[in-house]
Amino acid sequence: MKVALVEKSICEIMQGLCIPAAIPWHFINEVFVPINCKGSFHWVLAVVVLKERCIRVYDLMKGHRGHAEEIKELAEMLSTYLTISDFFEKKGRTDWSLLDAYKEKTDQHAFTVHIVDGIVQQSSGSLDCGLFVAAYATILSVRHQIPSSKFDPKKHRTRYASLLWDYGVNKACTGYVSDNQDPLKPKRTFIPSEDTEMIDVEP
Repeated sequence: MKVALVEKSICEIMQGLCIPAAIPWHFINEVFVPINCKGSFHWVLAVVVLKERCIRVYDLMKGHRGHAEEIKELAEMLSTYLTISDFFEKKGRTDWSLLDAYKEKTDQHAFTVHIVDGIVQQSSGSLDCGLFVAAYATILSVRHQIPSSKFDPKKHRTRYASLLWDYGVNKACTGYVSDNQDPLKPKRTFIPSEDTEMIDVEP
C-alpha cells in the first residue's frame, strides 16, 4: 500500500497535479531536484534535462561523491515513472520519440548522469550546502552559468532571509496560511434543523 501511494504521488507531481504552479512535466524543459545525501549533512542539486534525457549533478563540495546512490536511484526510476504517468504520450509540445536521446530507449534505460565540474565550491567544513543548492537553482533557472568563483555566502543568505521575511509578512497581512497563497477555506458549520435528532455518544 505504501509503495502504491508513493508511486501515485510521483505520477501526480509529473502530471502537474500536486505543485502550486500546476505545470505538468511535458510542458517544461528542466526539473530541479535538491537531493540530501544519506548519512551526511550534505545537499546536491540534480537538474533533470528532459529533452537530453540526462541528469546534471551540481555538487558544491569537490571530491564528494556521497550522492552516488541517490543519483543512481533517480536515474533508474525516471523513465519508469514517466511512462506510468503517460509523459511520453503527451506529444503536443514535443514528440519525444523523435529526439536522439530517446531513440531506441525503453523505460528500462536509466537517464544519463553528468557531474558538472568547474563550479564554485563551498569552504571546507562549512554547512552552507543548502544555501549553495538554492543559489545554484536560482542562477540556472534564469539561464545563467554558475560561476567558478566569487560567490558570497553571506550576501545570498541575507537575500534569502529578506525574501522569506517579506513573504511571511505579506502572507500574515492577507490572512493566508497555505504555501501557494490560497485563501483560507471557510470553516464548515452545522446548523441543525427542527427535525434533527441529537444523540450523545459516550467515548
